[in-house]
Amino acid sequence: MLRILLADDHEFIRKSLRQILMEEFPSVLIGEAGDTKTLIEMVLSEPWDLVISDISMPGGGGLEALHYIQLRLPALPILILSIYPVEQFAPRVVLAGASGYLNKDAPPEQLLQTVKEILARR
Repeated sequence: MLRILLADDHEFIRKSLRQILMEEFPSVLIGEAGDTKTLIEMVLSEPWDLVISDISMPGGGGLEALHYIQLRLPALPILILSIYPVEQFAPRVVLAGASGYLNKDAPPEQLLQTVKEILARR
């Protein structure tokens, strides 16, 4: 069973991501975290196939979580989402160890394509 952990401090974003992912992957198990501390706790307490995290959240944000997770679970793919332009943050995020970077303005099809590509690389 596919297991995806969503981390964003906006419940609306998490619910939207959940709906998009469940339409494409009906049997997916989705966890949700609303801050960096909860994200890290959930990553370390259960096995996940993919983490999709906002770059900016209370408690440090996606980049801080990315660094912490990479030290403990380097094989866990992490997709970073942000409102910031791709050209501004994508290179930095990928160099930090993320599996990808996606702007929140991207259409749902691009999110799904990116998720499939990341999971295929696993």
